Amino acid sequence: LTNTLILGTGVTALVMGLGFALAYLVTRGPRVLRFPLRAVTLTPLVAPPYLFGLALTIVGGRRGFIAQMLGTQVPIYGWPGVIISQVLSFLPVAFLMIENVLQSLDPNLEDSACDLGAGELDLLRTIIVPLASPGLLKAALLTFGLAIADFGNPALLGGGVSFLAPDAYLMITGEWNTEMASVISVVLLVPSLAIFLAQHYWLKGKSYTTVSGAPAAGEERSIGPWLGIGLGLPCLAYAAAVVACYGVIILGAFTKLVGIDNTLTLEHFVRDVGPDTIWTSVKVSLSAGMASAVVGTGLAYLCMRTEIRLRGFLEFISLIGFALPGTVMGIGYLLAFNRPPLLITGTLAILVLNMIARFLAVSLEAGVGKLHQIDLSLEEASADLGAGILTTFRRIVLPLMSSAFVAGFLFTFMQSMISLSAAIFLVAPGRLLASVYIFNRARDGDMGISCAVSVILIASVAVCLWGLSLLTRRTGMRILAVRT
Repeated sequence: LTNTLILGTGVTALVMGLGFALAYLVTRGPRVLRFPLRAVTLTPLVAPPYLFGLALTIVGGRRGFIAQMLGTQVPIYGWPGVIISQVLSFLPVAFLMIENVLQSLDPNLEDSACDLGAGELDLLRTIIVPLASPGLLKAALLTFGLAIADFGNPALLGGGVSFLAPDAYLMITGEWNTEMASVISVVLLVPSLAIFLAQHYWLKGKSYTTVSGAPAAGEERSIGPWLGIGLGLPCLAYAAAVVACYGVIILGAFTKLVGIDNTLTLEHFVRDVGPDTIWTSVKVSLSAGMASAVVGTGLAYLCMRTEIRLRGFLEFISLIGFALPGTVMGIGYLLAFNRPPLLITGTLAILVLNMIARFLAVSLEAGVGKLHQIDLSLEEASADLGAGILTTFRRIVLPLMSSAFVAGFLFTFMQSMISLSAAIFLVAPGRLLASVYIFNRARDGDMGISCAVSVILIASVAVCLWGLSLLTRRTGMRILAVRT
């Protein structure tokens, strides 16, 4: 527990500092840097979160690039490797939240402060950071929750350092000690629930309003050269690290034994059952995405437009799945559905149900946000003309909520494709997901196959996103921007 909390605190501090620098440059920095920095920062969202752990192992492992070329070992295992891999993995989520807040700040406030003689550092300290504190706090809490619940990176790079999530996995796979695994899950659950409650109640009663009816400033304010250099150097280093990690994965996929025998080959793409796991992941993710979008949209309508009993309880249950660590959800489903009459362990159904429960909150929140924008008079007019509640929902509300539906589907599909922490407890032989297969191969030292299947997985997610984007353009639907 101590190691896990220290890891979460350290990773959160690094992610928040680097995430704020990236968001500030993307929103206020030189235009030539904005798109490249944003594109590189968001690239990890379509890859498994432990991809950087795999890349660091290839570069700095006992038989990695550095050991082969320089004949020396680097301390990649233990604290350094876990912290670096988590920072690279979780920074895009914090970046999106901070960027969204910075874009919503009224530029008139910054202009007024500068007109009164405030320097750039004073502007950051007295105007931007205080007004952005709700988004910064939520980004920090979410990053902390992701770091303490992460399974893949500590399992690959932890070395002799003990963390809660990998220890729970070892209790199940190594000893089948479900009692001790449950104890570890409860210990992991406490800080995660504390984070969930803090996000809901910490900011109550405080006002940070900056959007009003007054017109916004028409001229963008650029940052000075010294501040740009100070923020740009660590951001460029992060971008270079992300590009280098992806380059290592691609190189590993197309060489016989990366770093040792760099002969080009395609054998990793056709060996074993790697392509089959991709198809299994696509089936599970499509099913979970569609079900989550349907259920989330329906729940949003029930919670916002009806007086159904237990409405608050339904919303809480839907949101709590997003707050629970994947390890806890995986062990819970393993114990709950392991005997009749709910014997579905080892089937694809339990994977689909788990993904729905974990990511339903995003579909629900997207639907609630969209319903806030739909005037209730449209539904009242439909009712006055004799339409029932189902007809009104199908013909009036649902078409207007199409963007929220697509957003919920998109998020659930992407996360289901790359999720590991819960799925690794629930897969069965012959029904492996690609994310679990990659992790198992990396843990066994088969880096070539791990890299090849990683490349196929990333390409599959990218192709699906491109198809969805094409569909939205053809049908005229607008995808909602989901910021977790």
